[in-house]
Amino acid sequence: MTLSAFFYRVFESLPRQGPGTSAATKRMWLAIPAGQGRPTILDIGCGSGAQTRDLAQLTGSTITAVDNHQPFVDAVNHWAVGKGCGARIRAVHASMDALPFEKESFDIIWSEGVIDIMGFEQGIAAWKKFLKKGGCMVVSAIALFDKESPAEILDYLAREGVVPLTDDVLAEKVRNAGLELLRMERLEKEGWTTNYYEPLRKVIAELRPAHDGNAEDKAVLGQLRENFFKRKSMPPERNE
Repeated sequence: MTLSAFFYRVFESLPRQGPGTSAATKRMWLAIPAGQGRPTILDIGCGSGAQTRDLAQLTGSTITAVDNHQPFVDAVNHWAVGKGCGARIRAVHASMDALPFEKESFDIIWSEGVIDIMGFEQGIAAWKKFLKKGGCMVVSAIALFDKESPAEILDYLAREGVVPLTDDVLAEKVRNAGLELLRMERLEKEGWTTNYYEPLRKVIAELRPAHDGNAEDKAVLGQLRENFFKRKSMPPERNE
């Protein structure tokens, strides 16, 4: 599906393009053994760079951030240059399923909120070849906390093309990919609400009056409202 320019404009207005918190990013960073020293980092699906900036502040590492939307790439590069760290932080325009890097190029692969677009198993399999020996991968993925989750949530995710898995199944898929699971934790609620849903609700409300006369734009805003704000249940939280 091709996303409209207006759809991207909505998400360009957000501080984050998906759920997350700076605190969760820091916890996972401090927990991984590959984070010692100044490892090379590949940030896949960086969006406008919320976690990229967090990682830059946590480490003096070289960070290569990747996104398929050029304005996000430009935003990260503009920030890096403005902060005087353009020499070690670089964003490139590329798709997560066609990354233009050599095998075993990075000590750490980091990705928040995008692996479910490819599918958890598919993403892990596609990305692990870019890890150096002894490297670590940190991803956030949608997970079911309860096997008996409400049908409303499952129906929503099915329409989005996401097959949610339980913690146990996710852990098994990590091991089946030939990787060792070092840590799994659940994202705090504010990562969904304060940092994602509330800003998105505000942006939708601000944009509606000016775009009410444009049928395509109105449909985009209407679909976002239907997906996120007119249901009794929100999608499940993410595992880091």
